[in-house]
Amino acid sequence: MKKLARISVSVVLVLAMVFSLAAPSLATGGKCNCGEDPIIYVAALGSATLYKDADTENEKVVFRPETADYVKMVGSLIVPIVKLVIDGNYDAFGDSLADSVMGVFGSLANAENGDSTPDITTKEELPTDPTHSLEHSYYFGYDFRADPLVVADDLNTYVEHVKALTGHDKVRFRASSMGGVMAMSYFYKYGSEDVKSVIFQNCPIKGTAVAGALFCGEVEINPVALYRYASTAITTMVPGAGGDVLSVLVEALNFLGVFGALTDFAGGLVDKLVDKVFADALIPVFKANCGIWSFVPDEYYEKAKTFMLGSNPNAELVKRIDEYHYNVQQKADVILNGLIADGVPVMIVSATNVQRTPLVTAWRNDSDGTVDTKYSSVGATVADHAETFAADYKQVNALCGHNHVSPDNRIDASTCALPEQTWFVKDMMHCTTHDGHGALYKWFWENDDAILTIHSNPVYPQFLQNDIENNMLVPQK
Repeated sequence: MKKLARISVSVVLVLAMVFSLAAPSLATGGKCNCGEDPIIYVAALGSATLYKDADTENEKVVFRPETADYVKMVGSLIVPIVKLVIDGNYDAFGDSLADSVMGVFGSLANAENGDSTPDITTKEELPTDPTHSLEHSYYFGYDFRADPLVVADDLNTYVEHVKALTGHDKVRFRASSMGGVMAMSYFYKYGSEDVKSVIFQNCPIKGTAVAGALFCGEVEINPVALYRYASTAITTMVPGAGGDVLSVLVEALNFLGVFGALTDFAGGLVDKLVDKVFADALIPVFKANCGIWSFVPDEYYEKAKTFMLGSNPNAELVKRIDEYHYNVQQKADVILNGLIADGVPVMIVSATNVQRTPLVTAWRNDSDGTVDTKYSSVGATVADHAETFAADYKQVNALCGHNHVSPDNRIDASTCALPEQTWFVKDMMHCTTHDGHGALYKWFWENDDAILTIHSNPVYPQFLQNDIENNMLVPQK
């Protein structure tokens, strides 16, 4: 009898253990009635760590490179720099520079057709925690070098998994920077049936000029752009007294001509080294990087293919990058308007009034420091950075019935793909957010049972000012 009792207790314990292990899946196998569809954060470039020879004794992180890799690269250039100063041998320095770049970034080069080489992988896994709320999102990372249309397949798998895990029929997207490329690719391939709403935050939906210019070999280091970039970076990222001190320092350096001297020196190096560095390092690393190709705007695209791929490009690679460029980037307005037609609320957040990266001929473009405002807004008409429209400017689309010109007379949103669903944040550095952005997004998610517009909430009109010191977004005046 005691033996039977022990057996019975054992059976009960085993059953209890089995049930406890199965409970999460059983719980998430049914429908969740919390009323809050889960949020998938489609992350930015660099969202996944890339490994060479993962899970072997030779495993090494190749992106993002570790500090020791950068230190080694800088150290390897000290002697060549000294020799350059002594004998002016730019060719020898160029060889050393290209070798150093390849030593750190060479492993990132894809195969000729755009696939990753087998030795470079990520360790991304599907989530297991069913917990979800407006404060808890699921993080989707990816290999930034990959074909966005292949990443779209991975995102679809992730969506289906999160739906099953949480017991919801739909998910929400918040796409940040390059994540917008992946979200747009997903909508192109899979439609919107599984998506409740989507936020695009500073996304290069129509590209970014820094990629377009560099992929065409167009490099320019301008002293005005360098000064503005240093100045606006400080004011948008370092609020308060610390930022004031740094601003005074930048002004002093500009007055003393330091930025001009730096650009003269850098410009001389660029003139003498650009062809060698492109040929020996940048083109080999990036020419088959489908992800970065997605950043090349239409006005640069065909010239970029000639410059980066030469006269005999890999046909499979060209087919891949063309499909994204011509069916996703160049049809972004069709895809976005299709979402609205399907009843999917869309919020496009486009930052403005930050000097774009001072490395390329498009340095006059207004931006968030990385993505040009005209591209992240999907079509806004934008004055050059630090400039305004003429005093008598009239918006291009005068028949829409609403005023879409910013209070500072610098942006005309009437030409956007979605003029009623595009918000602009002045003085926002690329994807640098705070509680004010969180409040905006929370309002959107709490009301995304209907199509929202720039008129839905007077607290959040089309043109917002980034109040960094108080962590708020306030209406522009």
